[in-house]
Amino acid sequence: MKMKATMKALTVGTLLIALGACSSMKTIDVRETKANPSWYMDCKQIGSEGFLFWKDDYAYACGMGESKFEQASESQAYAFAVKGFAERINGTVNSSTTVDIKNNNRDTRTFVEHLVQNTTIREHLEVKKYSYELSSTGHVHTYVRIKMPLETFDRLIAEAKEAS
Repeated sequence: MKMKATMKALTVGTLLIALGACSSMKTIDVRETKANPSWYMDCKQIGSEGFLFWKDDYAYACGMGESKFEQASESQAYAFAVKGFAERINGTVNSSTTVDIKNNNRDTRTFVEHLVQNTTIREHLEVKKYSYELSSTGHVHTYVRIKMPLETFDRLIAEAKEAS
C-alpha cells in the first residue's frame, strides 16, 4: 500500500513539473507573409524614455537577421544593430564622382566607400525584439532595437575623434 502511494506521488509530481516547464515556454509566430515591426521600419536614432521630468535620453540602433536557425537569426540582428552604432560613432565616407565627356559621349563613374574602423561599443541594452518563422521558407526573421545612454554615445564619438 505504501509503495502504491509513493508511485502515485511521484507520478503526480512528475506531471506537475512537466506542466510547469511547458507553461514557461514561448512559441515563435509562424507567418504566411513577411512583416517588419513598425518600430523597426521607423527606427529612431535618438529619443527619450521616462515620465514627465524623469526622462533619460538614448541613442538607438536596429538590426534584422534571417536564417533557418533561430540563434543565427538573432545573432545577425544584434550584429547589424551594433554595426549601426559603430557607423555613427566612428564611420567615414569617401565619395567621388567623375564625369568624362568626349565627342558628345558622356561617361560617369561614382565611387562611394563607407569605412568603419574598430569601434568601442559599450553600455548598450536590448530594447525590443521580435521573431517569427516565415512558413514558405522555414527561415526565422528576428528584429532587434538596442539602446545606449545618449551620454555614453556622445562620449564614444568624442573618443573616436580623439583617436583619429
